[in-house]
Amino acid sequence: MESNFDGLSPKENINLPKTQWRSSYNPVALTTLEKITSEKIRSTRLEATDDDILKEVKPKQEKLGRYLDAIDKEVADNFEVFESQEHPGVRFSHSLVDVNKVAGLVHSRSSNQEQEKGPRSKLTYVIFTGYQPLPGGDPDDEIHAVYDRVLTVLPEIKTRPDQDIELHVLGLPSSMWGSVTEEWIKGLEKGALEKHEDPKEYKKSEYGFSQHGSLYAEFLKTVLNKNQDPQSKERVMFYGSSMGAVLASETAKKLPEIWNRLRVLVDVPTGAHQPTGKTIKLPFVGEMPFSGKGIQATTLFPVEALIRMAFDPLVKQSLGGKNAARQAFVDFQLERGMVPHDSDEENQLKKDANLQQIKLLIRGTPLDTKDFRSYVVQGMRDPATMGLKQVLHFDEKGKKFFKAGNRSLGMGINYTHWMDRGRWLGKWIRNIEQYEK
Repeated sequence: MESNFDGLSPKENINLPKTQWRSSYNPVALTTLEKITSEKIRSTRLEATDDDILKEVKPKQEKLGRYLDAIDKEVADNFEVFESQEHPGVRFSHSLVDVNKVAGLVHSRSSNQEQEKGPRSKLTYVIFTGYQPLPGGDPDDEIHAVYDRVLTVLPEIKTRPDQDIELHVLGLPSSMWGSVTEEWIKGLEKGALEKHEDPKEYKKSEYGFSQHGSLYAEFLKTVLNKNQDPQSKERVMFYGSSMGAVLASETAKKLPEIWNRLRVLVDVPTGAHQPTGKTIKLPFVGEMPFSGKGIQATTLFPVEALIRMAFDPLVKQSLGGKNAARQAFVDFQLERGMVPHDSDEENQLKKDANLQQIKLLIRGTPLDTKDFRSYVVQGMRDPATMGLKQVLHFDEKGKKFFKAGNRSLGMGINYTHWMDRGRWLGKWIRNIEQYEK
């Protein structure tokens, strides 16, 4: 198979296009902001006219839009592909957002004015991508999570001027710019069909999603500070939603040297249940793991997705196939010399890898809640992960917080698997205003 790896890194002498890439969620966020702000004003000020509402909404839209554009620029300009040495032939795309630089871009400065000279601390965020069929799975598919994490930590630029804040977004090896091998796929399948009498043996496995963990850990060792001093000022945060939650946990397991300064934040973890060790044979598909929780996750998740595609602009643009923003991102990266691995042969391998990932979601890969601190946000109405007994328990007890493990705290919120992203917008505006005071 002919490799096109030579085109994966941006050419030194290439001129970046003058046009600015804008994610599909950027205008969706601004429209949603207008909707929720208008509804709030109308419910509290009955005398407010359309002009009154417009005067309040437009400045907020313009302010938020400047930050979203700056984040989009960082994601597009810093897009790269990592080639593994431990897993030859396996690659994944990734991007970097410098939060201090975002603040500078918004205010037309080369850097953030609040930065102090001298010894500096560091906060490193790492976002893991959830399950995405081809051609998805690259960093632009997690842009809503990037927006949220960047705008969540934005006030720290002012309150902690001695701190640098970086955010890394990791794509999947089965994405457009990623690549997998037959050996990689065999490892995923071996993990999906593993059978152990002792449940603890699954945690020791080097197959399945553990492969993703070692792949991402290999990359992160090149970017994280190797300082193992417990008093180190560097903080590391992993974030993953849905399947990304499992990938975040599996990666953390491979990096014991950072456990003392690591926090893992996960939303609606999918495929994080205990394996049963049972398998069944199906026509056309072959041997499959069998788990009631796994079947629930992989059947009810797409059902909700289909329903939401009819009503939720974000979900529709995420799962509705090619869209203008995605094509613009592809064109932008091609101008930078970033050539996708999308030959027919490569795409077939990625489809095979995606099938094995679905099997792994059915099998289950429990989160590590013992070795490092983690925080789990569980959608109390999530049809993919919640059982009727759990839903009734939340309703009966009114319980919002729960113990998710020895070193893990859980919080239940009143959402389904596809959390209402609109709930973030008010927080984003408050954080921007707090930073700009």
